[in-house]
Amino acid sequence: MKNFEFKKLAHEDLPLLHSWMKKPHLKEFWPEQTLHDYESFKEKYKSAIESEEVTPYLVMLQGKPIGYIQSYKVDGKTFGIDQFIAVPEFINKGLGSMFVKEFSDELLINQKATRVITDPSVLNLRAQKAYEKAGFKKLEVVQGADGEVLMMEKKRRERKTQSKKIKKAS
Repeated sequence: MKNFEFKKLAHEDLPLLHSWMKKPHLKEFWPEQTLHDYESFKEKYKSAIESEEVTPYLVMLQGKPIGYIQSYKVDGKTFGIDQFIAVPEFINKGLGSMFVKEFSDELLINQKATRVITDPSVLNLRAQKAYEKAGFKKLEVVQGADGEVLMMEKKRRERKTQSKKIKKAS
């Protein structure tokens, strides 16, 4: 199994994140992020870094950043997540489902969530497959801000092991 770490996004990570948003495979499903000039982008993500509502992370594989994932509390013990693999050579290798599984398990175990939800575009079949491999189930199609999305969820199962994959910023 791959060894992923989730490093809390820091101000010094913003140039990298902004450069990733210009990649064609991200523009397709994250269009609202690609419209910002760097200063606007920096302000938006600076707010996310300092927010208590959204928690953004870089996905690290063997110490190198390969993607992004964020979590946010929806209500009660339900968390939402959004993610992407930024580095093209890591796409279609099964890594997305692996790190989504690790991250969502962390939320369900150590963050005490009872369920984790996500909403990929109905057109993003690759993401839907990755979420299913990570244990998410399809719920329903709803209208999202950028078109139709498929609501998916993963519920907590009782587990005896604890995960410690998410690292706090120092």
